[in-house]
Amino acid sequence: APQPFVTTQQLVALHSLAEREPKEGPKQKKKGEPTQEQDGEKYIEVAYEGEPAAANFIRQGKTIIEQGLEITGLKKRDPLRPPNCLKLTLSNEAVKETERKRIEAGGGVDAHPVSLFLYDVGCALLDELFDERPIQRFWFLETIARIPYFSYVSMLHLYESFGWWRAVELRKVHIAEDWNELHHLLIMESLGGNSLWSDRFLGYHVAFAYYWILIVVFLGSPRVAYQFMELLEAHAVDTYRTFLNENRERLKSLPPPQVARSYYKTGDLYLFDDFQVSRPPGSRRPPCDNLLDVFENICQDEGEHVKTMQACQEYALSGTRVVSPHLNYNVTAVETKRDLWKEWSEEVNSQGEMDN
Repeated sequence: APQPFVTTQQLVALHSLAEREPKEGPKQKKKGEPTQEQDGEKYIEVAYEGEPAAANFIRQGKTIIEQGLEITGLKKRDPLRPPNCLKLTLSNEAVKETERKRIEAGGGVDAHPVSLFLYDVGCALLDELFDERPIQRFWFLETIARIPYFSYVSMLHLYESFGWWRAVELRKVHIAEDWNELHHLLIMESLGGNSLWSDRFLGYHVAFAYYWILIVVFLGSPRVAYQFMELLEAHAVDTYRTFLNENRERLKSLPPPQVARSYYKTGDLYLFDDFQVSRPPGSRRPPCDNLLDVFENICQDEGEHVKTMQACQEYALSGTRVVSPHLNYNVTAVETKRDLWKEWSEEVNSQGEMDN
């Protein structure tokens, strides 16, 4: 993904937003003041489509030099550049405590011992590499979170190509899950989560390796592949929940990025409904009035991914199909259409008999 561009004016405006005292709360806009939509534009602008590869490599090379100069002290880091100016925090110990409470309450994942070992190693590395850098950590997690769905869809295509197994609806659900994680990623990019070249380098290369590891795991056992993803999604819920508890007032004082408002409120919500296999389409329409709403929505999304991964494990174990909620909860609509078709056909036939 390309590094998004931000102007100095946007950075200054964003810094002023971050400096608002939480106690002020929402204020009535005066005439001429920016609206909430304009506030959201003060974050880094992101786009679905990136620049050509050659231009991207040239720009990435420049950022390597810039980061090197900043590390050596030859260039001063911009204090207004997000995410640092947002002043958001995340305690590693608090995340571990949230996870411990979930497991004690019966929400643990019954994963393979090797999966648990790799999970523990990954969490330890996250704590070390992204200590007190929550937005960068979330960007890294969301980069990794999309990869399993790429792997699952690739394997389902392979099985179908060989004539072994066709699971069209399952593939459709995984595509909707990827679409959801993509928007989480875009939100983190709008908050500056991928501003450092070193973070991008690590995230992209770990994602590449993770893709091929999951391909091999899925080939041996789809259930274990889904199980490991459940572990990661459960960890994401714990991390976002802890983050919300630590930064609730600060997040409430900041506007939502445009990409978040588009995804949760004004965009095409078909795929948003499609990854939530445990609920009817249209039953969840969350608010998106500030950054607190955005992170609460993301946290709830991750909880829905946990449920979907559990359903996929059941599918792999017993053959209970995982299908789009648009199909699963739309039996009545199908029957109604069938009745209307019969009624229409009878009317046409009776009219034909009268004409004869």
